[in-house]
Order: sequence, then C-alpha cells, then structure tokens
Amino acid sequence: MNEVLSAIHARRSTRAFTSQQVSREDLETILEAGLWAPTGMGKQLWHFSAIRNADKCLELARAVAEADNRGPAYNFYGAPCHIIVSYKRDEIHAFPDGSAAIQTMLLAAHSLGLATCWINQLRPLTDDPTIRPLLTRYGVPEDYIVIGSIALGYAAKESTPAPRKENLITITE
Repeated sequence: MNEVLSAIHARRSTRAFTSQQVSREDLETILEAGLWAPTGMGKQLWHFSAIRNADKCLELARAVAEADNRGPAYNFYGAPCHIIVSYKRDEIHAFPDGSAAIQTMLLAAHSLGLATCWINQLRPLTDDPTIRPLLTRYGVPEDYIVIGSIALGYAAKESTPAPRKENLITITE
C-alpha cells in the first residue's frame, strides 16, 4: 500500500490524552506542515495559534463548555497542546483552506507518533463574548474566524477505527 494512504488508514482520532507535553520541535514541525497545505489561489491567509500549555488548553476548553452548555467534564479530551486554525473573516476559501491545513497537520502529527483530535466546537463560538478574549490572548487575530482546531498530545489509550460507509465513490470515464 502507498505510504501516504497507509498513514491515512492508520491515523485515529484520540479521545484521551496523557499529560506528557509535545516537544516544541515536534510542534514546529507540525505547524510547518500546515503551512505547506494546498490553498485556494495560493492566498495562504490562515493563521495557526498553538497553545503548548495544558492549563491554558483546559481554560479554553472550560470556556467552550460553559458557552456551549457541554458540562463541566468537557476538556478537549485532556490534550496538553492545542492548535487553532483561523482565517481572514469573509474570505471565500477560508473553510477549504483551513480544513486542508488541519488535515495536513493531523497527518504530520501521526508521522511523529503523536495523537490528535479535530475539534470543531470553537468554530461557531469565534465571536462569543466569553471566548473571543481568550482566542485573542492565544494569538488568533481579531479579524480572523476559527475554522477548527486540533487537540494534540500522546494517546492515553488506543482508538479503534470508525467503520467506513460504502458506495461513497463514483468514477466516471
């Protein structure tokens, strides 16, 4: 099997992380991978804000839990590191570009032996008055919206692959 396809098959979303922090070097490698993701018209208007501090990740998760009524246990699965992908507000390519960057970073993290989970809860809360100050403090530019984020760390337990649906591919020649 192709090396890239093999990595795609092996990567899992993790729902439980250890407290071991991601090295700065690995985090920088993952962020660099995101910079090389494809982007509509080559604009690259994204911004990556990395939080490499478990207490700050938990602070953000608790704020999201409060704003979105998720309950006190919500904690981004206990990940000690978090990457927020944001993009220029009202840019037509924001969601496809940001999603490509996230997927590229997920695969880069997997290649380094790190566990990840794509987190969507921040996206609709970008402008919530309790969330926006935290986003700004953690580096998200004021005129940017959150596309998605990545919980990042080491898996506390193995995740099983989700079953794949059939008949999702059509090839016309």
